[in-house]
Amino acid sequence: MGHVKPFFLSTLLILAAVSPAVAAPTGADEDIPDRNALADGQLTSDEIKKYAGLAAKHIQTLTAVARDEVGGELEQSGVVIPAAWMMMNDGEVKRVRLGESGEKAAATMKVLMFRAALKSLARHGKILATAIVYAGTVEEGENTRVLAIEHEHRLGLSGLQVVPYRFDQGDLSFGQPSTQKKPYELFYDGREAESEG
Repeated sequence: MGHVKPFFLSTLLILAAVSPAVAAPTGADEDIPDRNALADGQLTSDEIKKYAGLAAKHIQTLTAVARDEVGGELEQSGVVIPAAWMMMNDGEVKRVRLGESGEKAAATMKVLMFRAALKSLARHGKILATAIVYAGTVEEGENTRVLAIEHEHRLGLSGLQVVPYRFDQGDLSFGQPSTQKKPYELFYDGREAESEG
């Protein structure tokens, strides 16, 4: 799929490594390690598979909820309004609310406000994963409208899911989603800055 160009920003695309300070959820069906996965400087291949699988499962759940809710709103209004969700430490998915002034903000500001709110919660160990949805276009011969879903997980998974959509005689349909890399920035500072120093 072509390069994604959100209406309000250009996205840099990189993949982060497994991140530090992983906390254990209290009610999740699978345990996340209660200490830093990199504390001893080594991960076994089994540990990597376990953590990657768990993070991927959480992200799939979170992005499905986001896509379904935004899809329902898009079908009614014809407009993608930026929105965000978070997965709590117990696995519950909740929609992020900005309050009255935030809800009146422009789309660009809403996304920035969602990132700031989720970053604060993430840095304080309150959540496992995030998803932020906004409108974008794909440049591929002709402009295609897409939902852009930024997602991050405490265990180091980060990406941008691009979901094309169209209306055909008033009916909304989604195309095949694709996932691209994006900076890992909400839970922990990126490793790129560390390696440059």
